[in-house]
This record gives sequence, C-alpha cells and structure tokens, in this order.
Amino acid sequence: MDESFSPTIFLYGMALVFAVGKAFTLTIWRTLPKPRPGLRQEMLQAWKNRRLRKQAAARQVQHLRSERTADDPLRNAEGATRHNAGSRTGFTNTPKVQPNS
Repeated sequence: MDESFSPTIFLYGMALVFAVGKAFTLTIWRTLPKPRPGLRQEMLQAWKNRRLRKQAAARQVQHLRSERTADDPLRNAEGATRHNAGSRTGFTNTPKVQPNS
C-alpha cells in the first residue's frame, strides 16, 4: 500500500464533508417557509377559537350580572331606570313620549 494514503485521514475527511453538508442542509431547511395547514383544518380551528371566545364572553357577562345583583339586591324602581339609562345598549325601562303632531 502507498505510504501517502492514510485511511484514517480519509475517513475523518469524509466525516467532515458529511457534517458540513448536513449543517448547510439543516440551515437551508430552517429558513424555508413553513407549510400552511389545509383549508378544512384552518376553518375548524377558526370556528373553535370563535366558539371559545363567545363562551368566555358569555361567562364574563354572567359573572358581572351576578356581582351587580349581589351588590345591590334592594334596588328601587327609580334606581333601576337610572342604571339602565346609562347602559351600553341605550335601552331604558321608561317609555318614550311621542310628541303631538
């Protein structure tokens, strides 16, 4: 066998080439854009998130209503109309007076 050829150096060289190639491949794959889920899966996830948001909002409204009635259980009618007059919906318990035409 020739003295200039060393199988150990050859194997180390091949391992180095393999490692550098693998590192570059992984770097390139990491920078590629991620594939999006299918439209069906995306719609199901959006619907589930919407349902969960609505349930959380409903629970929060129920919690606020129970706190409000627990704080002031003996509210009189005048206080109720005053409270409802400032509600977010704009509806009041008092009837609207129609002007005479």
